[in-house]
Amino acid sequence: MTDKKKIVILTHGGAGSDPAHADGTAIAGQIGMMGLQTGEPILDAACNAVTILEDDSRFNAGVGSHRRDDGSVQMDASCMDSSGAFGAVATLEGFRNPVQVARIVSQSEYRVLAGAGAAKFASNQDCKTVALDEINNTGKDFSTTDTVGCVVRDGDKFAAALSTGGTDQAHSGRVGDVPLIGCGLYTGPEGAVATTGDGEAIAMQMTAFRAYQLIEQGMDPKTIVPKAIGWFKQPTAFGIIVVSKIGFAGGANQSMAWTASEIEIPL
Repeated sequence: MTDKKKIVILTHGGAGSDPAHADGTAIAGQIGMMGLQTGEPILDAACNAVTILEDDSRFNAGVGSHRRDDGSVQMDASCMDSSGAFGAVATLEGFRNPVQVARIVSQSEYRVLAGAGAAKFASNQDCKTVALDEINNTGKDFSTTDTVGCVVRDGDKFAAALSTGGTDQAHSGRVGDVPLIGCGLYTGPEGAVATTGDGEAIAMQMTAFRAYQLIEQGMDPKTIVPKAIGWFKQPTAFGIIVVSKIGFAGGANQSMAWTASEIEIPL
């Protein structure tokens, strides 16, 4: 009998995103799944899935990012895997795919880079740039959408990635939960968590790490998701996706585009 391993990938378009846009999260998941099936490192697969969401202007990340109160676009992103790799960028300007910059940071001597220094780092790595007039120029209002994200299981390995343009009209320099380890995301040997919603509220509750602790306690993700949602009271927006060795689940206290897929492949 051939031994098999389970591959699972969940992607979301942010708390407040239109469920009708789940075609976008599905495509992102498919790209991540294809990478995993061809032996791509798990953190690359998670980041590549989020890159697809950054390139979809219907979501608040990458080319769909919200403007700050001064008209600038400052993006945050992060990634983490169960081997202990972590990288993040905060208030990054001028780059199309912040999650790919975060991925490179995770391979460097640093864990978080911010502002002009993050931009210089990205430029030195020949990361894709984007002009301000190319961002969020569809004329459509997707202002309720929030952070995009992905969690992945590849056998006994886990990863997560996030990207956001931040809160619409937020003060220039504002940083939310995304680049803060254990707040927006957390990954360990037992699973992966990615959140979305009110960044300040998520950060203050160390939400992703607390959800991961529930995984460690043996709780099923289908139980973790509603429990974590219960930590936030309306109108505070919140959504979460979780994967573990037991299973996977996602949900939010408002609308959210998200998809999940699971396959088994021979070892």
